[in-house]
Amino acid sequence: MIVVLDVSAAIDVLLNKGDFEIYKNKIEKADVVLAPEIYFSEITNAAWKYNRIAGFSSKNSVSLAEDGINLIDQFISVKDLWKESLLEAINNNHPVYDCLYLICARRNNGVLLTKDKKLKNICSELRIQTC
Repeated sequence: MIVVLDVSAAIDVLLNKGDFEIYKNKIEKADVVLAPEIYFSEITNAAWKYNRIAGFSSKNSVSLAEDGINLIDQFISVKDLWKESLLEAINNNHPVYDCLYLICARRNNGVLLTKDKKLKNICSELRIQTC
C-alpha cells in the first residue's frame, strides 16, 4: 500500500491526537509513505505555530518538524506536480498546496491521509482513496 501523508494527519500522529491511531496504523502498514516537497514548508510552519501558540520550546518545535519529516520515505518534486495540481485547484476551487497531495496520491494510486474534509470530498469525487 502507498500512503500520501499530509501535515494535518502527520501532526495528529506526532502529538497522539484526533485520529492518530488510524493514521499511524496506515503508515505502519504502508510499503512507502510519500509527500510532495511542500510538506517541508508545511511541517516546519506547523512546528512554528506550536511554538507561538502552544508554547513549545524551540527545541521541541525543531523535534516536531524533524519527526514529521522522518515520517516520509520519499518526497515528490513539486516541479512534477504543479500543473496538474493547479488545474485541479481551479476545477475544484481549492488551494493548490492541498491539490499537490491529491495529485501525488492519484499518480501513485495511494491513500491520502488528511483531516481536510473538503479535500476528502474532492478526492471522493475523483475516486482517490482517503483516510
